Amino acid sequence: MIKRDRSFNGLVALFLLLAAVSACRTGKETDNANKLVDEGNAAVQEAKKHITEAEQLKQKMLSTDVSHLNEARSTAKEAIAAYESAEAKCKEAAAKYDEASRLKLNDKFKEYLVLKVKEYNKRAELVQTAKGVPQALIDSESRQGWINKANSVNAKVDQLSKEADDIASQADKIQKDNPDIFKS
Repeated sequence: MIKRDRSFNGLVALFLLLAAVSACRTGKETDNANKLVDEGNAAVQEAKKHITEAEQLKQKMLSTDVSHLNEARSTAKEAIAAYESAEAKCKEAAAKYDEASRLKLNDKFKEYLVLKVKEYNKRAELVQTAKGVPQALIDSESRQGWINKANSVNAKVDQLSKEADDIASQADKIQKDNPDIFKS
């Protein structure tokens, strides 16, 4: 009987040790995830700067007098470059969130990260689509052809924006409903 109690106590001790090691590992995984999320958030901030720049250039392009078409096309090329930089940063953010979501984390935190991956992949698609307006000006051979293409691109951008915002709302709800699992 005593030998069986020692074996049982040994198993309990081993289980507790494994649980402690697992808890430490999970804490380290959470720290790693938070670091990746911070890197993703930094990429998001850079993407926002590039989007702002691209939108300003697009407005400059749109306000350029028709008689200065070459100048407008030059500005369009600059806007495209800024959109491409923003797209790359959105993809970088999605990759960081994806890497974090693959770690051993709280299920709600993982769910949140999976939504952030979807959101920033959708935003990358949105930005990639948005560069179609300045590209249409470069490619256009007629004013009406450019207007038709720009309207089509803008409709697609609006749709993608709504989809990305819906995904962001789902992620925000998880964060709001579970404040204890998100660092402040």
